[in-house]
Amino acid sequence: MLSFAWKIRERTTIYVTLLTLLLAALMGLFFVVFRITYPSVQTADAVPQRVLVLDPSDPEALALIHRAQDKSFGLVPAEPEDLAAKAHFPSFTPSYAGFELKLRTMVPPLATPRQSQVFSASTPVLPEVTPRAAALTADAKPGVLRAVPGPEIARRAPASLEIQDVSLSDPENARFSISIDATGRVTEVLPLFSPEDPATAKALRERVTALRFEPDAKTPRQWGTLGFHWQPAP
Repeated sequence: MLSFAWKIRERTTIYVTLLTLLLAALMGLFFVVFRITYPSVQTADAVPQRVLVLDPSDPEALALIHRAQDKSFGLVPAEPEDLAAKAHFPSFTPSYAGFELKLRTMVPPLATPRQSQVFSASTPVLPEVTPRAAALTADAKPGVLRAVPGPEIARRAPASLEIQDVSLSDPENARFSISIDATGRVTEVLPLFSPEDPATAKALRERVTALRFEPDAKTPRQWGTLGFHWQPAP
């Protein structure tokens, strides 16, 4: 199937030329209408018609000369031959007159005192820390590690929750969340804060799992926290 259509001839160059000429004509008209017009000044040449010679010895002529000098400061009378009769004009004396420019004596620079060095590479920045005792002395009696139940399970805890055969150096960083069933057995032990030593953490978890609490048939599962502390041996 064939279709036919009339092709429109593009006359882009002609349109651009016409628009350029139109823009130039509008700009020329703008400069003609809004041109700057300067006012014309008419000057008149002064033609002297009469020359009058004034004699300073005549009082009336002298008064006329003084009036002309008051209106025009550029009129300066000719200097008379007699120096005594000259007008006394003010004389200006500079402020540095009578002084002589001389070199100033150089002052040696002050000796900078050497300050004592407050800090050095060997100066410790942090204060001294007393090393922690890793083990008990031979004379001291070994303490007893006891479990401290939280307020949620304190009423079901027995009188003594003693932990045997666990050397826990920092009991404050050991805390567990435990779950107790209705029979008083510990079913789940979740560490909140665990000791750094894996063997100590494993042994402590086994001892906590072996603990027994008071049975409570009304509470099938109860959660609580369990901490530790060293108690002096009796």
